[in-house]
Amino acid sequence: MDTEDEVCLARIAHGDQAELGELYARYRPRLYRYLWQQLHGDAALVEEVVQDTFLAVWRAAATYRGEARVVAWLFRIAQRSAGRSQRSAAQRANVNMLSLADLGEGEEHAAPVGHEERTLTRLALHDALARLSEKHRAVVLLVFVQGFTSEEAAEILGVPLGTVKSRLHAARAALVNDPALQHIEEVNS
Repeated sequence: MDTEDEVCLARIAHGDQAELGELYARYRPRLYRYLWQQLHGDAALVEEVVQDTFLAVWRAAATYRGEARVVAWLFRIAQRSAGRSQRSAAQRANVNMLSLADLGEGEEHAAPVGHEERTLTRLALHDALARLSEKHRAVVLLVFVQGFTSEEAAEILGVPLGTVKSRLHAARAALVNDPALQHIEEVNS
């Protein structure tokens, strides 16, 4: 896929709008889920950041140097755009929240027996992730939800690899000690 993405990006750099549409179709769902968590479920803001990200890809495709996978480069653009949007939208009060179940995430966690228990587990996980700091949540989402390596997460976030590792460690500790998740663990045991 990397070579295919690089070819796609090279064509975008030469003005091929169809290739931009192809890249958009390939990565929009994944990017949307990541940004959903980063932007606290603000659907309008997520859409704005997704659009800004692909507009930036259109404008900057020729600057891609191949130092990271295209998807990591794309997520880095999205991360920066989200940061700018969060700062400018700090006063927004009307946020439309959905659970992780609506995004299809959280499936890799221990599955309780009933639908109600699964829903409660997803809500507890959603709440626990929301309680993490923005920096810790970003690392968890990139590595455990999006499947990026620690090195790629460091590239996307623009931080050293050691910082990613320490944030992952701190996030894991916070999640393990989160009262809502401890309660779920006791119910599932």
